[in-house]
This record gives sequence, C-alpha cells and structure tokens, in this order.
Amino acid sequence: MLRHNLEDHNNEQDEVELSRRSFFGRFAVGAVLSIAMPGVVHAAKSKAVKADKTQRLAQSGKSAVRLPKHPSIQASKAEHKSSKTSSGHVKGKEQKIFASKHGKMNKAAASEHKTQHTAHHGHHNSRVRNVYASNRGHHGGRTQSIIEAVHREPMIESAQQEPMFLSDYSRLTGHRSLAIQNPHTGDKLSLTYFEKGRYLNDALDEISFLLRDYRTGDVHAVDPELLDQLHDLKQMLGLNQPFDVICGYRSPLTNARLHAEHSGVANNSFHIHGRAVDIRIERLDIRRIRNAAVAMHRGGVGYYPGSNFIHLDTGSFRTWTL
Repeated sequence: MLRHNLEDHNNEQDEVELSRRSFFGRFAVGAVLSIAMPGVVHAAKSKAVKADKTQRLAQSGKSAVRLPKHPSIQASKAEHKSSKTSSGHVKGKEQKIFASKHGKMNKAAASEHKTQHTAHHGHHNSRVRNVYASNRGHHGGRTQSIIEAVHREPMIESAQQEPMFLSDYSRLTGHRSLAIQNPHTGDKLSLTYFEKGRYLNDALDEISFLLRDYRTGDVHAVDPELLDQLHDLKQMLGLNQPFDVICGYRSPLTNARLHAEHSGVANNSFHIHGRAVDIRIERLDIRRIRNAAVAMHRGGVGYYPGSNFIHLDTGSFRTWTL
C-alpha cells in the first residue's frame, strides 16, 4: 500500500515536471517566432518588390524604341551652331579693334596731360622764382624797403590744388561786391565783381577803368586778389561806405616822376602792375583802417598819416609807416 502510494506520488511529480517543461518549451518557441518572423516577412517582401521592379524594367526596355531625328531639326541645329560661332569670331575681332583704338587714345591723352602738367609747373615755378627783389634805400634819414616786382597777369589760381575748408567754400561760392569812388575823376562804382565761383570780366573792366592813371588816362587790368583784399577789409570794418581811391594804377612815366619828387614812392611800385591802391574812407579814422588791414595779415600795409591814406598791395605781408 505504501509502495503504491509512493509510485503515485512520483508519477504526479513527473507529470508536473513534464507539463512545466512543455510550457517553457512552447514559450521559447513563441518568443523565437515573434522575433524572427518580422525579419523573414520583410526579406520576402523586399525580394518580391525587387523581382517586380526587374520585371517592369525588362518589359519597358523591350517596348522602348529610339526614333530617328527629323532631318529639318538636325539642319536647324547645325545652322544655329555655325551662326553662333561666326558671331563670336566677329565680336572678338571688334573687341580687339576697340581695345587697340582705346589704348592708343589713352596713351595720347596721357602724353598730352603730362605735357600740360609739366608746362604748368614750369610756368608756375618761373613765376614763383625771384618774384620779389628787395633793395634798401635811405631817404631823409629813414630806411625804406623798395619792392621790385615782376609783372604778373591777373588770374585765378585753381582752388582744387589745396584742401578747401568750409569757410573757403562759402567764400568761393558766394558773391563779392565793392563800392569805390575816385575823388580825382568823380567816378563812382558799386557792383558785384565775383559771383557763382568766378570773376565777372565786365565788372573787372569797369573797376580797372575807375582805377586808371588819372594823370595820363592809361588803363591797366587790376589784380583780382587786390579786390578780394578790399572786400575782406570792408567785411572786417562792418561798413558799407565806399572806398576813396587816392591812387590806383600808376603808369611807369607817372611813377618815375613821383619817385623823383617824393621819397615815399618806390622805383618799381606795385601800382605799376595794378596790384596796389591808396585808400581812405570818408569820416573814418585811417588808424582804424590800418589796424583792420594789419589784422588780416595779407599783403603790404603802409600807414601814411601825413597824407591821410592807407596803402594796400598784394605782395608779401609787411607793414611800414611814413
């Protein structure tokens, strides 16, 4: 009985162990299938797609037929290509011809500019070199500087050669006017002589005529720089009264006679070249005119209290009293 019970117990344990093993076996198989099946299915699908694509390409290759090009199309393409090549050659020749002509023109212009530049500098250097020669003379116990100046044509130097400041630009583009009168002839003028960046020739001619040598009637062109000096002096004084010009241009004959008669007249005066004036202003102390002229620090300023006038010229800055 006991033996029979033990055998039954062993049989039950074997059945439990067998069922457990079968369960784990089925679980393992299911896990392997779940992992491997997607890869197998994907590989099968890829293979099927590739075979289908290969079959389609083969069919399309068999059905495709290359049609020959139409003769008219080939002829038009050949004609277009030949015309394009010929036009390219023509353009290249035209460009070479234009470049050669342009190069010759540039060389000619450069040589001409160089010649003009050299001539201008040579003329400028000749004007600058030895412009003034100063001698010392003794007259009545006084020492006087006698200025000998060479002839200088009235001209406007180019304002672009030096840097231009804001004040210079406004002065250049504005207008300048003067009011002057000649007590010897009674002539009076009030006019604009500079406007829109240039000197007015008609106005310069009228001023030159008013400043003529009243003794001989000779007329000489006035230096525009001298007119600018008078204009700036008027601005400094803040007056609108006209300048009385005691002496403007002086002919060589008149200057030689005055030089022989008066010790204060230079042998080669700036008056001979239209570059000096002797002035005064009615009812205005000439000391005030002299102080303003000296403050400008431009040209020569001579103070003649005995004759009641101020001398101005466009030479180098200097002052004297006689």
